[in-house]
Amino acid sequence: MVNLLFNPFHWGYNGTVTQHIGKRGTVKLQKKDGSEAQFDELISREVVGLKNGARFQLNPLIFTGILQTMYLAGGDFSKKFSVFYGRELFELSDHGIASVDWVRNDWKTSYELDPSTGKYNKEKIIEDGKKTHPEGWPRLHPRTRYMDEEEKETLLNDTSKPLIIVMHGLAGGSHEPIIRSLNEKLSTISDGKFQVAVLNTRGCARTKVVSPKLFYAFFTEDLHELIEREHKRDPNRKIYAVGFSFGATMLANYLGEQGSNCLLSGSALLCNPWDLTSSANKMRYDFWSSRLFSKSITQFLVRTIEVNMNQIEWKGGEKPDVVSPEHYSNYSFTRENLKKAKNFTDPSQFDDIFTSKAVGFEDAWDYYRTGSSINRLPNINVPTLIINSKDDPVIGDACIPVKEAEENPHVLLIETDIGGHLAYLDKNYDSWATIQIAKYFDTLETMVK
Repeated sequence: MVNLLFNPFHWGYNGTVTQHIGKRGTVKLQKKDGSEAQFDELISREVVGLKNGARFQLNPLIFTGILQTMYLAGGDFSKKFSVFYGRELFELSDHGIASVDWVRNDWKTSYELDPSTGKYNKEKIIEDGKKTHPEGWPRLHPRTRYMDEEEKETLLNDTSKPLIIVMHGLAGGSHEPIIRSLNEKLSTISDGKFQVAVLNTRGCARTKVVSPKLFYAFFTEDLHELIEREHKRDPNRKIYAVGFSFGATMLANYLGEQGSNCLLSGSALLCNPWDLTSSANKMRYDFWSSRLFSKSITQFLVRTIEVNMNQIEWKGGEKPDVVSPEHYSNYSFTRENLKKAKNFTDPSQFDDIFTSKAVGFEDAWDYYRTGSSINRLPNINVPTLIINSKDDPVIGDACIPVKEAEENPHVLLIETDIGGHLAYLDKNYDSWATIQIAKYFDTLETMVK
């Protein structure tokens, strides 16, 4: 087991940043002072941690990508990143429901947060939550409760701050340590200049599934509807977005679909599995990944199906004549298939029997070829920061889109030699990556017109 954890190909805690920029350079951005700046030059100057050749140091006790990833998943972060959320149920045009968790810095005072210990008045937030909690819905994660109508109306009507929408990883949510790490920084940087909201996808973060439709790699409708709603609320307010892992895939696909019509002013993508076929092969065939991560990720997905089976179970008889991304069908979501899935050990098995069938593909590999966000990277048309690590044990380094990124002047690819999957944990058990991403958005908002 020791040899498994100490991957001989990637170890150490001193990291290096490599920028990938094509011969055309990056796009010129209009600055608020009337001048122009190349995208990469602006970020290199203002976010020095992302400058080409910049060095960074991670936790010396967590000195491989595998250990970094495992600690992020299993470490105790309960006393760190004490972010409070007010939840909104977001009703969608197809009658589905997602949830939006809005960062509430004012609740730190309301619920008596002690920043040094992470302690707060749990009894009070529980009592307040009882007044707003929908009947029959699961209890929420710590520091989170549903907003009442007055709280929601007050928050949504305040468009004085630019908005950052956060997309979480596969079957994750606003409660994840890496999401809280970023949100704590985004909501406090420059005296709290941003309004921050996490879009929890259907069935995630204890969001009850009320329709048969779930999410998939290029399912961008829910994000699109949220961005459209917020833009209509105040067309002059800037909106940004950041995606983590599978959430980065969904966001990248959205960016590519929208192209020059995109309403976002900038975005960031952390540890995106750009090529789903490549990352699936990593999970299936890599000695370390297949044994340490593949089964747990797969069974987490299976559990999502299991707890929502009453809502998504197929009861319609024969398979529909037409199944496609435009004609979603849950015909494969049966008790029989769920029973089979409990023995699955890698995500491609899950996608083969559930995800691919729901959107009309022959198998998981057919779905991966179409759903991979690398297909849409050339169409991204807003300033986009990409961060991927070569020692990522979940997606591997083969799917880092160096060539495609260099051909698109709107993106800046930051490749690091260490960091693991989403982790980048430093000596304080905080994330180097979220520190850089927060500074990046602060730079865009402060300096770019």
